[in-house]
Amino acid sequence: MNTFISPTWVTTSTAVSFKNNITLVRNFDRSWNNEWTNKPGGAKIGYTIQVRLPQRFQATEGQALVQQAIFNQTVPITLNHQFQVGMGWSSADSAMLVEEVQKRYTSRAGKILANKADVISGAEVFKSVYFQAGPLSAQALTNIAVDGVITDAVAKLRNVGVPEDLCAVVDPKTQSLLLKVAFNQFNPQKFVSKLWDKGKFADAALGVDEWYWDPNIPTFTTGTFTTSTPLVDGALQSGSTLAIKGLGTYSFNAGDQFTILGVDALNPDSYVDTGDLQTIVITTPVSGSGTAILSISPALIPLTNANGTTNALATVFALPANNASITFVGATGAVAATMATQTFRQNLIFHHEAFAFVMAELPVPLAGANSARKSDSDAKLSMRWVEQYNIQTDQEPSKVECLIGVAPILPYFAIRVWA
Repeated sequence: MNTFISPTWVTTSTAVSFKNNITLVRNFDRSWNNEWTNKPGGAKIGYTIQVRLPQRFQATEGQALVQQAIFNQTVPITLNHQFQVGMGWSSADSAMLVEEVQKRYTSRAGKILANKADVISGAEVFKSVYFQAGPLSAQALTNIAVDGVITDAVAKLRNVGVPEDLCAVVDPKTQSLLLKVAFNQFNPQKFVSKLWDKGKFADAALGVDEWYWDPNIPTFTTGTFTTSTPLVDGALQSGSTLAIKGLGTYSFNAGDQFTILGVDALNPDSYVDTGDLQTIVITTPVSGSGTAILSISPALIPLTNANGTTNALATVFALPANNASITFVGATGAVAATMATQTFRQNLIFHHEAFAFVMAELPVPLAGANSARKSDSDAKLSMRWVEQYNIQTDQEPSKVECLIGVAPILPYFAIRVWA
C-alpha cells in the first residue's frame, strides 16, 4: 500500500483539498487559464497577458450607416504569486499508510493553500471596486439585513447593466445575522453533503443567486482628515485624477471612496442616467493639507464631449462643477466633516466576470528531483509536487506549490458592502 504514497498521489490529494476549500475565488472568472498554454513550437507567453474588455457601442437611429470606432480596451492579468507548503519526512516515516499521510499532510496543505489564495485574491481586487453600499455606524451588522442595504446594492448593479447570476461572499458574522433575520427559509439542505459547496449557505434571495460565507473576506481601513468641507477644485475635470480643496490635514488610503454632488453613474449599455451618484475610489495613497490631487477610478469620462458629440466610453453622466460638494464614505458628512480611522469588512456582491483568477502549469520534470503535476481542466487548477532525498539526514524534503494570478476585469460588475 505504501507504493501509493508518491508525488502523483500526494499532488492529486492536495489539489482535491484545495478545490474543496476555496470559496471566494471559485466564483471568479476562470476562463483565462488557457491563455498561458504554451504556444506552437514551445514559445512562452510570459507572466502577463492583456485581456480585452467588451466593446462599447451606441445604438443610432436611421437607415444610413453610422460606423463607430472600435475601442480595444485591455486589462492585464499577471502571474505574480507562487504559493507553496513545504514539508518533509524520513524514509522510515514513508512507511505510513496513505490515510495517515492524507490526514496529517496533504489535506491540510490543500486547505492552507486555498485559504492563502482567497486571502490574497480578495485583498488584491476589492480596492478596485468603486460601487459601495452599507451603513458605517456601530450598528452596521444589526442594520445590514433589515434596512435594504442588500437590495439597494443589487439595484445599483442592475442599474449599470450587470447581468443576472450574482454571487455574494460575506464574512461569518454577516452570514449569521442574515440567517437570523431573513435567510432561515433559504438554507439549502440538499447541498450540505457536497464538498464543492463548502462555504455555501443559501440559494437565491434578495436579488442574489448564490450566497457564500468566507472568513477570509478582506477588511479595509479608511483614511483620515481633520475638519474639512471637501470641494471640487476646478470645473469639468476629466480623466483619472481629480483636484479637490477645502481639506484639513488628510491622509487618504487606496480604496477610500467618495461621491461628487451632480456626478451620476450611467448605464454603459443604454447610456441613461441611473439616478445614483457615481462612487469613485482612490487608487493611490496621498497625504497633505488644504488641497489634494487624487488618483481615481473610474476615470471621469462624460457622456457628452465639449464639442457636443457623445462618448462611447462614458463613465459618468456629466463632469463635476467647480465647488461641487464631495462626500467621503466613512466621513461624518460633507460640511465641516471629519474622518477617523475605521476598519470594516468588505463583503462582495458580484458577477463572476468582475474578477479573474488563473492558475498556470509549473514545469515538470525537474533536474535532480522527483516531481509530479496535477492539472484539472474542469476545475481549472494545477499543482506541482517536488521532493528530493537527502542522504545526510535520511529526510525527504518536499513542497506542493501553485502559480496564480488575480485581477479585476470589470470592477463595475461588483459592489463592496461595508460591515
